[in-house]
Amino acid sequence: MLTALHFIADGLWIVAMALIASTSQGALKRVPADAKMPMQWGKDGKPTWRLSRNVALGWMFGLPLVVGLGLSALSRLAVHDAQSAVILFLMRTLLAALFAVVCLTWLRGSLRTLEDEGVVIP
Repeated sequence: MLTALHFIADGLWIVAMALIASTSQGALKRVPADAKMPMQWGKDGKPTWRLSRNVALGWMFGLPLVVGLGLSALSRLAVHDAQSAVILFLMRTLLAALFAVVCLTWLRGSLRTLEDEGVVIP
């Protein structure tokens, strides 16, 4: 059972990473290389800080990847009973979905802001 939970959680994490990667690849095609992508918005709806396109998309893909690999290693090495396996399984599936939603929401907001500014290639 412990192995099955590990593989199911890995599969869900792979699906989330594939979703993030495919949408990021689509954004790479639409956003010019020299564009600065908004990372955070203020209360007035205007971007408060920006990063270059490659750094922003790399950060949004790299952070979930590192967290997912760390949790995968933790579930393989540190889980010895069923209760810990279930808790870690639930945490991994929740975080995979959460990272996917956060990354997609950020990307949608960032592309909308860049479209309003006339930066995005249609």
